[in-house]
Amino acid sequence: MKRLAALIAAAVLPLSAFVSTGGERLVTNLAELNAAVGTADTIVMADGTWQDTVIELAAPGPLTLRAQTPGKVLLTGQSSLALNSPNLTVSGLTFTQGQAPAGKGSVIAFNSDYGRVTDTSVVGFNPADPATPYYWVYFKGGHNRFDHGLLEGKSHQEPLVGNDRGLAAKYNAVDHSRFANVPNIGRNGMEALRIWGYGQWAEEGAEEGAYFTIEHNTFEHVDGDDEIISLKSNHNTVRFNTIKASSGGLVLRYGNYNTVEYNVILGERYPASEGIRVSGDHHTIRGNYVAGVSGYGLKVTSGEHMFDANHQLDYLTPGFVPQKNPLTPWGYLFHYGQVTDSTFTGNVFADNAKADMHLGWFYKNHWPGYQMVLLPERNTFTGNLSYKPEGGTAVITSVQETTAPLDKFTFAPNTFRGNVVYGGTLDVHAPNTTTGFVVIPARSQAPTPPSTTAESGPSYR
Repeated sequence: MKRLAALIAAAVLPLSAFVSTGGERLVTNLAELNAAVGTADTIVMADGTWQDTVIELAAPGPLTLRAQTPGKVLLTGQSSLALNSPNLTVSGLTFTQGQAPAGKGSVIAFNSDYGRVTDTSVVGFNPADPATPYYWVYFKGGHNRFDHGLLEGKSHQEPLVGNDRGLAAKYNAVDHSRFANVPNIGRNGMEALRIWGYGQWAEEGAEEGAYFTIEHNTFEHVDGDDEIISLKSNHNTVRFNTIKASSGGLVLRYGNYNTVEYNVILGERYPASEGIRVSGDHHTIRGNYVAGVSGYGLKVTSGEHMFDANHQLDYLTPGFVPQKNPLTPWGYLFHYGQVTDSTFTGNVFADNAKADMHLGWFYKNHWPGYQMVLLPERNTFTGNLSYKPEGGTAVITSVQETTAPLDKFTFAPNTFRGNVVYGGTLDVHAPNTTTGFVVIPARSQAPTPPSTTAESGPSYR
């Protein structure tokens, strides 16, 4: 009888009492999704439209949240996704026809560590007011990855992707993703990727940095800012990316010890298209291919002078007002860092509208409000190729002014070895020499660009 009573009692228990933890769970709304967290290893979001869905994932992990069919789970209205605990994976979602909820700093947020969002799109997820600021993807934790995604049509304030200023945001990555059709709305701060971290305030620790990786991505008609990729920290790697017909360039803005290698920039003479711009020290720029940009192939900037050898403010002119910044080691932040001790190896520049290499770009720009007078020095340029079938200046080094107060500076030469210029001319000045360049008539065939066949973007688009 006791056994029979137990069987009868069990028969009237709710179905949920028989659902074991683990396995896969199909959910059809946010309440079901939240209830499944902690009881299933994989949560499957049913195909369809999920209106005003704010997903705040926190689970013991590992946990996977995925679309029933990649690309057919549409998050619309005021929707967002946050990964708030380690070891979470999300895949197959599409954010469209909506915007981030009020108060959210991003559509997708990595707030913890070892998270992954893959095979996911954010398309036209814009507020009515373009001045409303939020990122589409933001990294606040470490060791996270956004891959095989699509970010298209952003037309409001802030970059598409950002890395946080805090030291926890390290070793993150964006790879095999597609960035497309970002208009220029006349506002600063709309880079495709802005990588903050240690080094952004001229901190002097050589080992610390963001260690962010940007690889195997494609960018097409990305026009939001003159910096498509903007590095503002130390120890980042940008490699095997392709930038097509986009305004702006690949920019090392602040920070040191960055590596930019094997990227392909195809300008197609698109308005305001640029190659690579470098500020700071101890960078490695190698194996990149820059063709057909309407600006320069490579700009190696002048640095701003602010201090003497003892880090005391050194005013070259009475009208100079340095940028105050209490977060920097010395209380002030230069506009651009001097480029020193960096290597530029095996880069190819083909049929660009302006010079392929300009060393000392920005010299005395905004003088005397800026004091951009520190020319690049102690850098090495080896095995670079410049192809200028229409002629013109291939390599420029800025001329140092020697009248007071600029006569106080002496710069070490840069080293040139095995560089070849087809069809162009040199405009190289002391302390640099033309030794290390071979200048020959233009050949009829342009250098062949590297393959750009790596798959990027989600599986369903």
